[in-house]
Amino acid sequence: MVEILDSTLREGEQTPYVNFTVEEKVEIARLLDRVGVEMIEAGDPSVSPSVFEAVRRIASLGLRAEIVAHSLATRSGIEKAHACGVQRVVVFYPTSRIHLEAKMGKGEEEALHTIVEHVRFARSLGLKVRYTPEDASRTDFEFLVRACNSAIEAGADRISFADTLGILRPHEMFQRITELKKRLLPCRIDLHCHNDYGLALANALEGIRAGADCIHTTVNGMGERTGIPDLAETVLALHNLMGIQRYDVRALPQLSAYVERVSGFFLAPNKPITGLNAFSHKSGVHTNGVLKDPRTYESIDPAILGRERRIVIDKYTGKRAVAARLAEYGVEVDGEALEQIVEEIKRVGDERKILHDADIVEIAEQVTGKRYDIFPREIHAIVMVSVESHVYTGTVVRRLKNLKYVSSVYEITGEQDIAAYIKVPNTLELNNFIEELRAMSGVKQTETRVVLKKHAENGFA
Repeated sequence: MVEILDSTLREGEQTPYVNFTVEEKVEIARLLDRVGVEMIEAGDPSVSPSVFEAVRRIASLGLRAEIVAHSLATRSGIEKAHACGVQRVVVFYPTSRIHLEAKMGKGEEEALHTIVEHVRFARSLGLKVRYTPEDASRTDFEFLVRACNSAIEAGADRISFADTLGILRPHEMFQRITELKKRLLPCRIDLHCHNDYGLALANALEGIRAGADCIHTTVNGMGERTGIPDLAETVLALHNLMGIQRYDVRALPQLSAYVERVSGFFLAPNKPITGLNAFSHKSGVHTNGVLKDPRTYESIDPAILGRERRIVIDKYTGKRAVAARLAEYGVEVDGEALEQIVEEIKRVGDERKILHDADIVEIAEQVTGKRYDIFPREIHAIVMVSVESHVYTGTVVRRLKNLKYVSSVYEITGEQDIAAYIKVPNTLELNNFIEELRAMSGVKQTETRVVLKKHAENGFA
């Protein structure tokens, strides 16, 4: 069974300038558990007191996911992981020659001794162990097999193949994992693929095809340098391309948006699945097709994510897209008028970068000679009024109806008692109206909301 380990709280926090609070990490862990990932790598408790506290808190939540702590191959690090109450610890130690010689100052035999010693120590504390040979993709393959089998004999039940620099190509990943699967003692194989060449998810999927068991991800593809596979992209690839549909895909946009907000790591608009443009269509050929049948240009139904497709109107747009946009506002035009509107949209589109819906409706008004009351030309606002408890609501309503600019008044339920729809020519008059209202006897509090646009109801604007 293919699994997902999400490492947003460890690898993801290694993204430059990203630093989560303990409470943010707890919320991320809860949202990850809602998605249904099998494992959550909560962090390395040795990094700082706040990381220790976050790992401890997450381990105590009783989530469905297995909670994993990361540790260098040190007794103190493993002891801290154990003190957090996690179910599993990662013993992390490099195997490539460049890492052993340049970074660790160790030879291969010393490395094997260190790996075995610390895997055994972790097992003696009752922890499940995953051994990660850092820089596995640049490690001499025979030594990699020795190191992994030594860790398995010492008690590790998982091995994480780390393409630390993201240098493998998909066919090479398939070959490595196929051979590794043959040579290793019984264990599960994780894939930790970095995205330096944009191949992380492709490599991970090929590793799974070769017999690996688990893909490491982060929310929004965060991590060192260019990160590792994006959780949403991985889940949708498994869901749509491989038929693995046990994850809650509707939970992904909320999780992505939350992590984007608290991390300050903002998504490119063209990011697959969660990016602003992921389900946007612009050219006339595309919009015509997708309006007739979305499957023409969408391999993923945005509805399964709780998202909606977006039709962008500009000089590339065809008649069907413009007609559909106008219909959203209850505006119907005949064929000749529609052609003129499209021609004008193309002309205006050549002169500016962006056309808003208000511009499109204005062009329709110019062509048809009609006025559509959709985008207010003066200021329209809804003013919510709370009435003093000793005053009859109807008394305030009668006074409010007599004020200049009031279009309609409603008595309502909820935190406020009255809603008034007003139309004023400018912000000065809006301010004067609100001041007059606040001075009215019996008015306790007001809240004003400016109307940006009105939508059609039952075909009428």
